[in-house]
Amino acid sequence: MKRLISIILTVLFGVTFLTGCSQNKQTSNLKFKEIKTEELKNNLENKDYVIVDTRINDAYNGWKLDGVKRGGHIKGATDFAANWVDVDVANKESKLLEIAKNKGITPDKNVVLYDANGKDALKVAEFLSKNGYNKIYIYDVKKWAEDESLPMVSYKNYHMLVPAVWVKDLIDGKNPETYSGGPVKIFEVSWGDESKDYNNGHIPGAVHINTDEVEEGPMWNRLSDDRLEKFALNNGITADTTVVLYGTDSMAAFRVAAILKYMGVKDVRVLNGGLSAWVREGYQLETKKNSKSPVQSFGAKVPVNKNYIIDLEEAKEILNDKQGSCLVDIRSWEEYIGKTSGYDYIKGKGRPQGAVWGHAGTDPNNLQDFRNIDNTMRNANEILSFWKEWGITPDKRLSFFCGTGWRAAEVLWYADVMGIENISLYDGGWNEWSNTKGLPIEVGEPKR
Repeated sequence: MKRLISIILTVLFGVTFLTGCSQNKQTSNLKFKEIKTEELKNNLENKDYVIVDTRINDAYNGWKLDGVKRGGHIKGATDFAANWVDVDVANKESKLLEIAKNKGITPDKNVVLYDANGKDALKVAEFLSKNGYNKIYIYDVKKWAEDESLPMVSYKNYHMLVPAVWVKDLIDGKNPETYSGGPVKIFEVSWGDESKDYNNGHIPGAVHINTDEVEEGPMWNRLSDDRLEKFALNNGITADTTVVLYGTDSMAAFRVAAILKYMGVKDVRVLNGGLSAWVREGYQLETKKNSKSPVQSFGAKVPVNKNYIIDLEEAKEILNDKQGSCLVDIRSWEEYIGKTSGYDYIKGKGRPQGAVWGHAGTDPNNLQDFRNIDNTMRNANEILSFWKEWGITPDKRLSFFCGTGWRAAEVLWYADVMGIENISLYDGGWNEWSNTKGLPIEVGEPKR
């Protein structure tokens, strides 16, 4: 009898437990309302609504991830990626709420969160909900992408910044989106012959590039064209090689990327978010050292894209063309107004007379104004908005500079991803300008 009662209680408990689980799941799903496609379409221009892409940055930029028919984001949508909630930074919650506020994602709005995997939107919804947001809607962007009449936006050259899964597919011998076949080389880029970052763990098959292979002091300009060609040959790079670059911090990778494009490599990619993007996906690292595999011919006369990187005389020409051109300073505000040079090896303070401030971060190792909290590219609308305040517009000839070319190279790459066409890197930057006698220099806040 006791055994029978025990069996009955066990069954009843199990049913109750399963029912409770089902109810909890149902409650979780019903906590946030789903918005229909037609309702979303009708409210795209409604100022009481804010449409938010919660997928990884690459999907927002243009990549077709998680089975969507069309890449990119819903026209007018801003971004707040679910993986930002997991980024390990100090005062994370307050920083995320500040980011949301700056993007117009505020509790008074009807906040529509969309994804393509059924997870990202819920993650962001839970974060916002616990912080006082109660008008939250969920949407599956695959439905929107299936209807060709509904507007989606992709950056013209989104393929220049790649997601980790794209690199993984290359390694696995697949043919991911925008890859046309041919030889592939993956490089970890950082300073020094022996890279601590590389030795601690790198993407399988990656080879280390020391930035000294492409530039030298004291100006830290790029090497001569013939020496750059030797660099390419030594690393097995030809004009037809698909080159993938990354770093623990990707600034050095962008520096090399800009130089390779200048030289004439047709397909150069940078891993968006650097090594942390690879690790976030749970992909393996290796620690064995991979050797360079030299080739005999680059396959083109260097430089193919001569105007992608300019020098002092062209920088002067841009400054003289006050209506149609901008020499854009990608340094901190303190560097721009001359409070600091930003470098222990650059004595001069100030800026080239007539240069406009293009934003950066708070120090030479930081580009926070152009990066999301996970170090991916900030969305183009936000970049163009703060540029517009300084007269930096896509219709003009834009040349970017910083101290020695690293920060500016990253911003040049982002401008290229956006599809801005008449762009270049002023390679010598402030280091060259401040060390060249007779050149006009300004300090202090400019009159605008």
